[in-house]
Amino acid sequence: MAMNPLILSLIGLVLVGVSANLLKLIKKNKILLLISILPCIYIFIYGLYATFGPIDLYKDGTENFIAQNPGKDLPVVFVLLKFYQYILIFVGAIFGLIYFNYLKNFSEANQSSD
Repeated sequence: MAMNPLILSLIGLVLVGVSANLLKLIKKNKILLLISILPCIYIFIYGLYATFGPIDLYKDGTENFIAQNPGKDLPVVFVLLKFYQYILIFVGAIFGLIYFNYLKNFSEANQSSD
């Protein structure tokens, strides 16, 4: 089964949220910092792609929902699809910068202790 980029972005968003909750542990470990940066980079790039690329998440999502559920009203959750790519860009950029800053400080602290 192939991983859908939208599902992968949701997983990345959850991973960034989990890593943010474990920030005290992550900022003290270089490997965990590097692992935490990866989903930030992915969701940031996917957010840019969803914003400027050929896909429209809201249009595709609403068309699929209406096709599968004729006669039903669109759930309120679909409003999030209008802003999802901006959420990805914001979260990916903010937490990516935080983790890069911790990584830079981690490297500088190790160099000064040598």
